[in-house]
Amino acid sequence: MFGIPRLPPEDRQRWEIGEGGNKNLTIEKSWKELVPGHKEMSREHGHQQEAMWELLTTEVIYVGKLKIMTDLLAAGLLNLQRVGLLTEVSAEALFGHVPNLIRAHRSFWEEVLQPTLEETRASGQPLDPVGLQNGFLTFGQRFQPYIHYCLKVKRTMAYARELQESNPLFQAFVQWCEKHKLSGRQMLGDLLIKPHQRVTKYPLLLQAVLKRSPKAQTQEALRAMIVAVDSFLHHINRQVRQGEEQDSLVAAAQRIGSYEVLESFSAEVERNLRPFSTLDLTSPMVGVAPDHTRQLLLEGLVRVKEGREGKLDAYLFLFSDVLVVTKPQRKADKAKVIRPPLMLEKLVCRHLRDPSSFLVINLTEFQCVSSAFIVHCPSSRERAHWMEKIQQAQATLQKLKAEEYVQQKRELLALYRDQDRDRESLDTRPSTPSGTRPSTPSPEGSQSSAESRTLEISAVIPHLVVTEDTDEDTHSVLDDTSDSGYGTLIPGSPKGPYSPLSRLRHKVIRRDPRLTFSSLDLRDVPLRPQPTDSQAPQRRSAPDLPVEGVQRGSSLPRGDPPTWSEEEDGTSGSGNVVMETLHRARLRSQLPSSPTHVDSAGESPWDSSGDEEAGSFSLEQSRAPSPRALQSRDPSPRTEDMLREIREDLASQRIEGAPEPRSSSPRKLTRMQLQRMRGHHIIRLDTPLSTS
Repeated sequence: MFGIPRLPPEDRQRWEIGEGGNKNLTIEKSWKELVPGHKEMSREHGHQQEAMWELLTTEVIYVGKLKIMTDLLAAGLLNLQRVGLLTEVSAEALFGHVPNLIRAHRSFWEEVLQPTLEETRASGQPLDPVGLQNGFLTFGQRFQPYIHYCLKVKRTMAYARELQESNPLFQAFVQWCEKHKLSGRQMLGDLLIKPHQRVTKYPLLLQAVLKRSPKAQTQEALRAMIVAVDSFLHHINRQVRQGEEQDSLVAAAQRIGSYEVLESFSAEVERNLRPFSTLDLTSPMVGVAPDHTRQLLLEGLVRVKEGREGKLDAYLFLFSDVLVVTKPQRKADKAKVIRPPLMLEKLVCRHLRDPSSFLVINLTEFQCVSSAFIVHCPSSRERAHWMEKIQQAQATLQKLKAEEYVQQKRELLALYRDQDRDRESLDTRPSTPSGTRPSTPSPEGSQSSAESRTLEISAVIPHLVVTEDTDEDTHSVLDDTSDSGYGTLIPGSPKGPYSPLSRLRHKVIRRDPRLTFSSLDLRDVPLRPQPTDSQAPQRRSAPDLPVEGVQRGSSLPRGDPPTWSEEEDGTSGSGNVVMETLHRARLRSQLPSSPTHVDSAGESPWDSSGDEEAGSFSLEQSRAPSPRALQSRDPSPRTEDMLREIREDLASQRIEGAPEPRSSSPRKLTRMQLQRMRGHHIIRLDTPLSTS
């Protein structure tokens, strides 16, 4: 360029200055040069090609005009600033967003428009609008820089106009650029507004192609492209509107000064009130979408009367959601806030008999009066105007809050649906060996599934089962979920050796040896005697063993389960087992209760005696022994011999890790031992009985 020195490479790259990136932005004079058979085309088809060619040629021309702002205006200004001239002018404020627009349009040309043009050049076929569909459907993502440019275009033009009016040197520079041959006689103001005009012209260009496209497929593609472009333009307009509203709100907020709604009683009170004496009108509105900005709807001078006080001159500001009462200051430009802000959703206005006055009532959250005052307007017409504006603002605010509420509900519902969809996708995945959730059973296996579920449910519900009286030495396997203290069995429970309940049972056995014995079954129960842990919790459901004939340091006998005599209990062998059990319990309730064996220290009464060999367990004396127990304090030699035999038999029980006993057949209890062990006991179940 004649008269403009070259800038450093970094500046040229930053401002997109030069011709290196525009080599592909070339196009023929007419589309007829590319389509040899244009003479045989129909008139309507020819008009379609003309509309397509206008879209392509205007794109090349527009990019050339953007290059004028960078290659001529920005480059000339930067060169002058390098020598110390026009340093007060901000090139960034004038042309800072133009390089981003050039990059966006260059990419749009190379990825969308040029491939369609190259296809026509190679094949000689007419331009196909469908080939542009993918590019225009991503129009919003491609032209994001237009949002920032359109938000600043008015401010940029005002800044340029101000510089030309106040800075003669800048005005001379602009005039020189406008007369330059590269400018094409374009004015600075016209160049600055070109991007806004170009982005709004795309729907019109696509509409022209749509009107001249007879094919349904082409029409559908063009309509989709127009919708995508219009959606982006609506977004830009919304952003521009919000920016303008924000600027006007800031200007209005700057006219409102100090917040003095309360009188300070002292310097200390005033110091504590100062952090809360600021009114920020630029903050978002509560309960409204963020894209809605508070607007100044009406303002004016009125007179306000509150209570018995006289009328006060006031200046009202009506915003979208709040009414601010201020007092105009004669010496200052800013008004002073004299009343707390009145939220419109809590405001009620009523007409008064005076045609120029109306009543303003402020309500609390409980819908009761918080404050009220009378507004006197200069005329009845102004009163009607104020009342109308307040009602319109209240209706608009209510509508905006309702829309935001519905939108939040929709977003929440969509979030729940996404979570449900993710959960369903996880459920439908095939199960892994590590153990994931099983898939839904098939209809063919519904019956077997129902049976398995029935078994699982029955395993949870406990049943009280009375064992039959037998003298046979049949070995019974304890259930994992049974109570070995009093023989409650649960049908259908797992009996595998790796059951968790089985492992817990062995731990309990090692902690409290008496839990291995039952008053109904003392056969082949594995026992591992260990010193009792005094800190272990006692099992309350274990039956209290009789003390008759058992001395301190004695041990329990080993033998067959005692057989219950039906004749002694007065029950019949036939009938309901549960009814027979209840009847036996009712008969035993007439006997004196057996003592509760608890030592004075609150520890387990089953303490190991260090004087005895392994396998013998001591039984503490009860606090209130029964008469039978008192009579048995002085045992006879025959009783001593019997207890010695019981202790020896108990010591010969099978212990984990010890060799098998000499005799595999268990010793049976005598009738005398059975009589002594059949005292009255209270059985407390750990699990409450329930029915399925």
